[in-house]
Amino acid sequence: MAEEAKNLETARADRSVWLMKCPTVVSRAWQEAATAAASSSDAAAGANPNPNPVVAKVIVSLDPLRSEEQQLQFKMEMAQTGKGNTPKSYSLNMFKDFLPMCVFSESNEGKLACEGKVGHKFDMEPHSDNLVDYGKLCRERTEKSMIKNRKLMVLVNDNGMSMRPLPGLVGLMSSGPKVVSFIAMPCLMYFFLCW
Repeated sequence: MAEEAKNLETARADRSVWLMKCPTVVSRAWQEAATAAASSSDAAAGANPNPNPVVAKVIVSLDPLRSEEQQLQFKMEMAQTGKGNTPKSYSLNMFKDFLPMCVFSESNEGKLACEGKVGHKFDMEPHSDNLVDYGKLCRERTEKSMIKNRKLMVLVNDNGMSMRPLPGLVGLMSSGPKVVSFIAMPCLMYFFLCW
């Protein structure tokens, strides 16, 4: 039960980081880009590869004529989109009120580090330019979830002789065969015979 003490690296603890809540499509695209960068770095080990690939760019729009709350607008454009109708640009909605948080990481060797304090918190949603593509993506996802993965099978030995008796029916055996009950279940139908 006793855990060993570990050191926490705090060299980057004062750095300001952003916390973003992103759709699964975006996180999947970012993970694929990181995996591709890691595999290319393994292939070109001596060529000094980039371990942090560019996955998106953030465009900050400043309108001095608007109120202070609406002055800054953030838009993110993906560097590369995945397959299908993945939206390329997203609006970032910034939250002003959130609890103070820090970001921690753990390396493959088990070293713990504080990566920074959360300075801004954002929610991502598809930009109005991409609503048609996003609608297609949602429609594809809905159609994919409606596909039934159940299969209908015909039982070869459907007379029930190979089935063992149920625990409650062992003492109810009579001398002649007769149907006692019929139970319909979603996949199978059972006839209980008493002898």
